[in-house]
Amino acid sequence: MTVNGLPKNWKRLSLGGLCDRIGVGLAMGITQHYSDSGTMLLRNQNIRPDRFDDREILYLSESFSSTQANKKLRPNDVITVRTGAKIGDTCVVPAKYAGSLTFTTLIASPKSEALCSEYLSFYVNSHFGRAEVNRLMAGGGKGNLNSGELKKFQLLIPPYPEQVKIATILSTWDLAIELTEKLIAAKQKRKQAFMQQLLSGKVRFAGFTEKWKSIKAGEIFKPVSDKSHPDERVLSVTQDMGVVYRDEMERKIGMNMDTTGSYKLVEPGDFVISLRSFQGGLEMSRVRGIVSPAYHVIRPVIEIDFDFFRHFFKSYEFVGRLAVAVIGIRDGKQINYEDFGFLKFRFPPIEEQRAISGVLSAAERELGVLHEKVSVLKRQKNGLMQQLLTGKVRVNVDTETVKG
Repeated sequence: MTVNGLPKNWKRLSLGGLCDRIGVGLAMGITQHYSDSGTMLLRNQNIRPDRFDDREILYLSESFSSTQANKKLRPNDVITVRTGAKIGDTCVVPAKYAGSLTFTTLIASPKSEALCSEYLSFYVNSHFGRAEVNRLMAGGGKGNLNSGELKKFQLLIPPYPEQVKIATILSTWDLAIELTEKLIAAKQKRKQAFMQQLLSGKVRFAGFTEKWKSIKAGEIFKPVSDKSHPDERVLSVTQDMGVVYRDEMERKIGMNMDTTGSYKLVEPGDFVISLRSFQGGLEMSRVRGIVSPAYHVIRPVIEIDFDFFRHFFKSYEFVGRLAVAVIGIRDGKQINYEDFGFLKFRFPPIEEQRAISGVLSAAERELGVLHEKVSVLKRQKNGLMQQLLTGKVRVNVDTETVKG
């Protein structure tokens, strides 16, 4: 049921009337007051949407902090990034950080029994909350949000008990997302340890005793430059997704299709090299297509396990060796294939390559499942926010049920 276009008992109010305080944190010129201990300083990097990140906490001297008492955080305060790329990101300050100071943030202190802090955080981080932030910034031509604008922030407000219930429901999804992301971080760390140990030969599987050969990359791979295939699909080489079809990327890249006749053909199993910045830059292709002539395309000339080398080219072992080989000679410039071909690798027998890649690929698949789980949880949360924060779906504050 709606009244004047709003859900029954809901109101549309400005944030300024719902808070005891809306202000700003500290501004520039505080670095001279940094200290090894004292009053904690919270910054933009500590604010994630609906979540506080405590990995990087700085401190300010007590002598300086004592002069800033009116800017210190109170229990249940909500802080918002007011400038930069994360503008609008909002979270509730955990109770243990009451008394802290903030840098380049907005501070809102909701009135007791009028506005639930967690509800406010969820609302500002929702897509309609972001739209309201953009509305308040429009016309100013500036990349920051001030306290006067935040006071004018319009939001839908249900009765306080319903605010609390909505925030509790959404917090359940946040907890599941946070726990899954922590699991991903732990498993990524474990995978990196596996890579460092297995791809360097420091740890070997039982049953493999044959000595690893030392062999140049140029004896394993050969460069190929097969051109004049303008009808093939164009590929993009990415560090996060590998070699993918350019027309399937979410971020479209403009290009002149008249020039693709000079592009190089890539077959499944080929590796594509863009050796810049010494970050590895080698990606295995599982698809057929063409790439810019700026890339090197290499193909194995002896039997290898493709996934072994796919993992190896991402390892510290390879990236470190590449950096040592070329740093100071062609820093920041394109590396010739000859530079790559001259590098020597410790080359395990093919069966051991397969055993190693099997473990690493299994760990990779496990991470993929967890990343998909996070994506699903975030989509579910966004759907709930759309329904709950607008009153399209109402919660029953006396039970665990949700009413449509």
